[in-house]
Amino acid sequence: MKLVYDTIDNVEFVQELTESTGEKKYKIKGIFSSPGQKNRNGRVYPMNLWEREVSKYQDVIKNGLPNSLLELDHPARTNVDMMEAVAKMEKLYIKDNYVYGEALLLNNPKANQIKTLIDAGIKMAVSSRGLGKVNGTLVEDFKLITFDIIPNLGQSDRNAEMHGIVEGVLEDKEFMITESGKIEEVKICSNNMCHMFEAEDVRKATEQKFKELLDTLKKEL
Repeated sequence: MKLVYDTIDNVEFVQELTESTGEKKYKIKGIFSSPGQKNRNGRVYPMNLWEREVSKYQDVIKNGLPNSLLELDHPARTNVDMMEAVAKMEKLYIKDNYVYGEALLLNNPKANQIKTLIDAGIKMAVSSRGLGKVNGTLVEDFKLITFDIIPNLGQSDRNAEMHGIVEGVLEDKEFMITESGKIEEVKICSNNMCHMFEAEDVRKATEQKFKELLDTLKKEL
């Protein structure tokens, strides 16, 4: 199975005020996946796969397992790094043929940067991270790892540089995964040419691109 990422733009990053304490909480709410429909990455996930994974994920949320945490951007690995978490999933459920989710942003430096961007009106998206088998556009098997928060580039920016790193993973990249779940190498193809890269180099490049985007946004605020 390959590591797959799929982006959903139809979520809201909202503020909620706790009346008793006056504490402001930031939450992510909305549609986290659209089974049976071709998504932004050109793939179709059958409903039965999401029904199975959402059911399994209930124990992840209930027991506070690491996979209930969301990270910033898409790390090229199958595990969740708790020290890199920016949000925690509180709900994941299916309603009206959609997968809905709700997550709470944490109180740490990275999460607080996201809160600042939310206050400034910057748009972001949620993207699932999982292992999948794909035949053409149809996902034939899928194992949900978690969800990640990424920039919302919008329809007009799909060919932007960040798109190739953050979103266009499945058709263009193949991950060599060890039995322990660690990604060792990444094969990236473009213009009918393929090259092998160390997974750590890909991770650093992705992290650098996201940092550059955050720095640009901060300068514009």
